[in-house]
Amino acid sequence: MKKLILLSCLLFTTINLIAQRPGKKEMKDKIRALKVEFITDKLDLSSIEAEKFWPIFHAFDKNYMELRHKKLKGLKDNLNKELNMISESDALSKLNEMAAVEDEIIKLKLKFRSQLEGVISYKKILLLKIAEDGFNRRMMDRLKHRSKEKKR
Repeated sequence: MKKLILLSCLLFTTINLIAQRPGKKEMKDKIRALKVEFITDKLDLSSIEAEKFWPIFHAFDKNYMELRHKKLKGLKDNLNKELNMISESDALSKLNEMAAVEDEIIKLKLKFRSQLEGVISYKKILLLKIAEDGFNRRMMDRLKHRSKEKKR
C-alpha cells in the first residue's frame, strides 16, 4: 500500500511538473529528483548501502548523460543537416564515430556494474536496471499522453 501511494504521488508530481513548463535545466533537475525517489523506493537500500550507492550512481549518470546526449546526439544532429551532401567515406567515418561513442557507453555501464558489486547485491543491481527501465517507460508514457492532449 505504501508503495502504491508513493507511486501515485510520483506520477501525479510528474504530470504537474510537465504541465508547469519550467525551463529545460529545471525540468532535468526535477526529473532526476523523481528518478532518485523512484529508484530509492524500488531498491529499498539500507542507509549503509545508500551512502555508498548514490555517489557511484550520480557519477555514472552524469557520465552517461554526457556521452549519450552531448556526443551521440551531437553526431546525429549534425548528420541530419548534412546527410544529403555527405560522401560514402564521410558516412563511414560518422558511423565509426557513433560506434566509438556506443562502445564508450558500454564500457561505462560495465564499469558502473563492477563498482556496484560489493556495494549492493546482484539482485539489487538487477532491480536497479528494472527500476530505471520502468521509470523511463513511465516518463515516455506521460510525454505521449501530454502530446495527445495537446493535439485535441
